This record gives sequence, structure tokens and C-alpha cells, in this order.
Amino acid sequence: MQLPSECAGSMLIVGAGPLGLACAKALAEAEIPYIQVEATDHVGGNWAHGVYETAHIISSRTTTEFPDWPMPKDYPDFSSRAQMEAYYNAFADEFSLRDRIVFDAKVTRVRQRTDQLWDATIRMGNGGPEDRIVKGVLVCNGHHWDRVLPPWTEDYVGELIHSKDYKRPEQLAGKRVLVLGGGNSGCDIASEAGRVGAHCDWSLRRGYHFQPKTILGRPSVELLNPWTPVWLQRFFAGLLRRIAIGSYA
Repeated sequence: MQLPSECAGSMLIVGAGPLGLACAKALAEAEIPYIQVEATDHVGGNWAHGVYETAHIISSRTTTEFPDWPMPKDYPDFSSRAQMEAYYNAFADEFSLRDRIVFDAKVTRVRQRTDQLWDATIRMGNGGPEDRIVKGVLVCNGHHWDRVLPPWTEDYVGELIHSKDYKRPEQLAGKRVLVLGGGNSGCDIASEAGRVGAHCDWSLRRGYHFQPKTILGRPSVELLNPWTPVWLQRFFAGLLRRIAIGSYA
């Protein structure tokens, strides 16, 4: 699809990852005109181009799927990167979203006008920037696309790998590895480094509570209702952790 020459009556959706696809479907069902641009040549966002080959979701299949587009029943409780990519591609095709996406189109600037419309600058592939006026902007570009490194890394002389650049365990084989951070990627990479590396240390800024992904055969995230007060969620999470692991010390 080409970028329309006239867009003033349309909403602009930036990104064709999970949220961008959901917004596109919602606007289409409400018969609200929109254009959708994606900086890459595919849908799926981080699941298509940003995560390592061995990544799996940590939320369960039933708590991650779209309510009106369930994941296949043969998917495991914690779906893989390849399965998530296939799922979002199937979603885009099922609801005829792909044909309305302008691929290889990167939004470089948006600015609200005095007439309540928006100016948007879009760069198409290797071409020059194109300006369009749109009715509104839905920013769905995700938060995993940009590498953020601490300042001291500028002076580090060893091998430095951002989790965005980590793709497979072979990159860590036989190496002494220091993993920084206790997020999803930190947990996965520390586990893989401990398995294939010569040695692995793990640096955490603060204390974390790690709990099993499954308890009594069920994903632990499904044992607590999301509308339960946070203090009660923490209490039950601590109780489940005590039962499953014992003393955390």
C-alpha cells in the first residue's frame, strides 16, 4: 500500500505490532478512517524482529491472547517467539488489516496544529520525508526498539552485548558472562549463560521476588484475578512462593 496523498480525515496509527494491530481492528470496526504505517516490512513488532530465538512469553497464553482471537489450542501455556509471530500474522490476515498497512514507512515527527489536526512527517524507505495532515495520532511503536546503555559502557573494553542484540545461546558458549538487570530478558539470558557459559554472574539493582511460572500445573498468573487489590495480590503471591519454594532466604 502506498501512503495516501490526502489524510486529513484519517487517524494515523504508528506501528503494526500487537497494539497497533488491535487499534487498527478497533478503528475499522467503528468505521473510523485510518492509515497505519510500519517502519519495517512485517507485522508483529518485537516478536518479529527484536527478541532472541529462545524467548517465550511469561504471561500465559490465555492472559495474552486477544479476547476475540484466541491463540490455537495446541499452543503451550507459554508460547514461543515463533508462535507469537505466527499468531499476530494470522490476526492481521483474519481481520484484513495487512492490506491497509504502509510498510517501510517511519514517522519521524508529529506536531499538533492550531486547528486540532496534526502534521506528520513520514519517511518512505530510502526516500525523502513526506508531510501529511492527519486527524489524530495513535502511537504504538513499542518500548523495546531502542537500546539504552549506561554511560560507563562507553569506556568498557570487553565484549558488550545488549539484550536487543542477543539472538541465541551460542553467543555465550564458553564465556564468562555478567548479566545486568532483572527484567524478563535478564532472567532468560542469565539462565542460558549459566547453562552454556563458562561462568555467569548476575547483577541486580535491587532485590526481586522470582516465582515459578507454573504452580500445581497452572500458570501462576492465572491464579490471581487482575482486579484483586495490589496488596492482596502481593500477599497471595508471597504465600504461593512460600508453598512452592520455601524460605526465600
